[in-house]
Amino acid sequence: MKLFFNRNKTLLPRVDKIYLIARGMVLLSLIWLMFFSKFVLTDDTFFQIIIGTYTAHLILFYLSTEGKFDIKLAYLSTIIYDLVLIPLLIMYTGEVHSSYFLLFFLTISVAAYVLTNFFSFSVLVLVSAGYFLAISQSIVMNKVLNVTLNVGFFWVYYFAIVYASEFMHKSEKRLLKLLDTLNLRTSELEKYQAHLEMIFENSRVLAAILDSDSVVSELMNLLGNLLHYEGYTVVFKDANNNFYYRARFQNKQYNYQIEAVPQYAADLLDKVARQNNAVVIKDVSNREDYAKLNSNSRSVMIVRIVAHDDLRGIIIAEASKAGYFKDKDLQMLTAVAHSAALALENAELHKQTEELTITDALTSTFNYRYFAQKLEEEKLRASRYALALSLIMIDIDYFKKLNDTYGHESGNRVLEGLSEIIKECIRDVDIFARYGGEEFAVILPQTPLKDALVIGERIRFRVSEHKFESVKGEILKVTVSVGLTSYPENGHSHEELVSLADQALYRAKDEGRNLVCTN
Repeated sequence: MKLFFNRNKTLLPRVDKIYLIARGMVLLSLIWLMFFSKFVLTDDTFFQIIIGTYTAHLILFYLSTEGKFDIKLAYLSTIIYDLVLIPLLIMYTGEVHSSYFLLFFLTISVAAYVLTNFFSFSVLVLVSAGYFLAISQSIVMNKVLNVTLNVGFFWVYYFAIVYASEFMHKSEKRLLKLLDTLNLRTSELEKYQAHLEMIFENSRVLAAILDSDSVVSELMNLLGNLLHYEGYTVVFKDANNNFYYRARFQNKQYNYQIEAVPQYAADLLDKVARQNNAVVIKDVSNREDYAKLNSNSRSVMIVRIVAHDDLRGIIIAEASKAGYFKDKDLQMLTAVAHSAALALENAELHKQTEELTITDALTSTFNYRYFAQKLEEEKLRASRYALALSLIMIDIDYFKKLNDTYGHESGNRVLEGLSEIIKECIRDVDIFARYGGEEFAVILPQTPLKDALVIGERIRFRVSEHKFESVKGEILKVTVSVGLTSYPENGHSHEELVSLADQALYRAKDEGRNLVCTN
């Protein structure tokens, strides 16, 4: 059975020092009684023993308040000591006429404060019995009422103390619980603030990245190293509005291989993409419209990556515990998603700006400046590693006449159609540029003259067979003249390669057009 109340964690006043002072005053009273009182003591030795033991016990109690002994045992010892001492004091100081019965109130107070109800009530019974025994030899009828009142006050005082103590303990428990919750919330708030500061700092890093692949890589690091999700992925949409995984962290491994989202899970992502709010799913165990990254995942957050109402992608985070994600988690992931959206937008704008500086607006081919730069680079590489390099120059036959007859808009259509045909005839590694006006150039890295001749003839033939349309829908027949040269067979510098290819082109025109000539 529990003897003491739990006093290790309390907001109630620690009465140890107050109680020590009260007992010190009792000691002074005993000393005054022995040396200065007019009251005739029947046994000086008895009072000397009481003062000695009381002093010793007071010293031990003081050491307990300083942590030398268990304070609970110190209180228990004082209660037991008082149950013996006070009746003796009453007996030696006038029994029923003695005022030392008042010390019982101090004993009752301590018992009600530190002992559980059963044991404190037992102390009350022992106090009442001890008081009766101490005055039993001198009680008379005219004192019965006073004695009864004294004992009655013992009981009333005890129940008042118990009631007040229980009320204070209950209030204390509620307050301690509230303080614990407040401390927890404060700790969570501090962590949340620290996370937000780190997110802000990482957002600055993201904003400085001008390549979308690097943005995705940094975003994955942020989701893992800062937010510590068990599984997460970045999902994009392709040109056909199909969702695909751009990057994933699953089974404790990174995966940057592009893979389509399963069709059965696409509907849920499409629903999230079309609404303004993020989605938190407490448990996906029994859902058939979600593809889990990890087999043990239960809780899921799905947040859109949106910048200026334009969907850039979707971030998905998973946890193995159902209902794991709270509002603060959603707020932090939303902040990350917003930063990622701006970073992706910046990267895209940077790419578009770069393309505008090196791309011809009409044909979406590289412009002359980029062509000249790449030809010099490829020529140096071919020289350094003894590689072949070919250059093709292409010019539309009678293009001025076509413009004069059908209009410049029809001429632009021919230029656009021609560029598409040439793109289909060359490799991805080849560099295709608009050299100027109706003239185009193709750089063919690691391509000898004989292979370049095949490509040039293919372009000439495909153009001659193609049916172009004017603005009014008229069928236009167009031919091209092609000139080409190769390194190391001809030319020593990139400028000489251009000159030789140009000479071959004009020879093709002089010899009747719709021809491929080499130089």
